[in-house]
Amino acid sequence: MTQISALLVNYFSADLIARAVRSLGDQGLDIDVRVVDNSLDPVESNYLRRVLPSFVHLKINEVNTGFGGGCNQAYAEAKGEKILLLNPDAYLLPGALLELDLALQEEERVAAVGPRTFWDDQLQFLMPPSTFPSLVGHCARSLFCDHPLFLRWRSHYFRKFAFRYWSCERPMSVPALSGGHVLLKRSALEKVGGLFDERFFLYWEDSDLMQRLRAAGYDLRMIPAASAVHEYTHSPEKSRRIGEGWPTYYRKHLASHPVVRWLDRRQVTPRWSRHPVRIGLSASRHDNGDLVFAVPWRWQNSWWMEVSVDPDFYPAIGYRGRGTTALLTMNLQERLAGQILHVRLSSPECSEQGHYWQSEF
Repeated sequence: MTQISALLVNYFSADLIARAVRSLGDQGLDIDVRVVDNSLDPVESNYLRRVLPSFVHLKINEVNTGFGGGCNQAYAEAKGEKILLLNPDAYLLPGALLELDLALQEEERVAAVGPRTFWDDQLQFLMPPSTFPSLVGHCARSLFCDHPLFLRWRSHYFRKFAFRYWSCERPMSVPALSGGHVLLKRSALEKVGGLFDERFFLYWEDSDLMQRLRAAGYDLRMIPAASAVHEYTHSPEKSRRIGEGWPTYYRKHLASHPVVRWLDRRQVTPRWSRHPVRIGLSASRHDNGDLVFAVPWRWQNSWWMEVSVDPDFYPAIGYRGRGTTALLTMNLQERLAGQILHVRLSSPECSEQGHYWQSEF
């Protein structure tokens, strides 16, 4: 079997990196593991030397090159014909890498594959499908701004796609895959200009890569037989950094299009601010901070709970369950701390609007 190179970038997350590397050791495959440390801290780098296995190639940077730059450094020295990117806060479950490797070999036009990814180690909450800002989506948003009909359509469209993504049992073609847990063909990367564009210091580098792969005619697939856990957190600081990276992505992929240039010249003023009336979701909080939601009787055989920091649930984390109550633990709530939290409970068929709950800021 062709060797796989796994690339990880550390920034004050040594314990998480060590766990991610251990998950690679459990895969039973020959993996060339490379870790780049961007912490610029001798205490952190010395700790990494102690906790990482001897087979790991560790590079200690004297300058923080960012996530994209760190991955590119490891990529330049990697030996494998397949490249695994893995975030520090993510880890693969046993057998996942073999399933990804087999799926990547099935067809020449498949350039990247990713696992079904859970938010929690109980394997209940599913991470949303990845997307990237397309030309059509950007223009539609510019034209309609916050019109309630557009927001409702976009939310419903994403919800149906997410339900299909979360429930699929066979490999599924997707518009994008997260750079936090993805296996890529080196040959495809070389055809689209390499791994990451280092103009993206942090965030948007994987969206840019997915755009380039799709533009070159490659297919991207989620492989449900492979599983991973991504202990994703989202803070106001992360939102700020994502916002800082947007202009670079916009200039590279959108700004030159004549329709976008025309839209940019228009002074679009939001004229709508009303959301449709929403049915309230009954919730109670335990002493330990856990939230318990009462499930309407008609959904108790099967329901979806979605969790998001966006009021339109674009995107949302999902959990399919059954029973009279749905639980969101304090531990999971803390991963989205500092923001208004939105919860929606609905039927699996999307046939009803759903019931909603919103936290206080």
